Amino acid sequence: MGDQQDWRLRVDLADAAGFHARLRDAHHFERELEPLVSDEVALSYDDETLFAYANSEAAIAEARRAIEHQLASEERTATLAVSHWDDDLGDWHQVDPPEGEAQLEHEQVERAEHEQLEAREERVVTQTVAITSGRWVRRWFETTVADEAREVGVELEVVEHPHLLTTQLAFTLTGPAGAVEQVIADMKARAMQVTRLETNFGIIT
Repeated sequence: MGDQQDWRLRVDLADAAGFHARLRDAHHFERELEPLVSDEVALSYDDETLFAYANSEAAIAEARRAIEHQLASEERTATLAVSHWDDDLGDWHQVDPPEGEAQLEHEQVERAEHEQLEAREERVVTQTVAITSGRWVRRWFETTVADEAREVGVELEVVEHPHLLTTQLAFTLTGPAGAVEQVIADMKARAMQVTRLETNFGIIT
């Protein structure tokens, strides 16, 4: 590993290529002619990751401050990590944040996101949808669809509004949001398959 690449700053963010270009064009406010990132720092990018390399910890720290300044000016967030080249390992050794802490933080973020998703899917909601089709399909919806809905924890009530050639069925579904959404998606798909007559499907509330 060459002297110019003893220290590395990794920045994970969307549009790394565009940020790389803006970073090179940016300047200190108080010193208009001085680049935000000095020529002592080598910049590169790969997909959604920007890399900064320098030959000293002080230089990479200065680059980090400049990059954080640019991120703040663009009101963007990113994950930053500083590593030092380890000749014995033949690989980068993350020093800030320490690798154990970084992994723990990543796991905590993933767990929080998973818990939020579960909470959204498990909250109880009530949704009403209407299907208009040939009158002979009512029995099928009242039995098969209702039974399948209850199997996933969704209570389903049916109200019929008959017309001369067609009938409108209003379904009120109550249960976990994720299960309700799945039942509605299944109903919509199967409503188009169960009859060759034109079928209208709409969410009322």
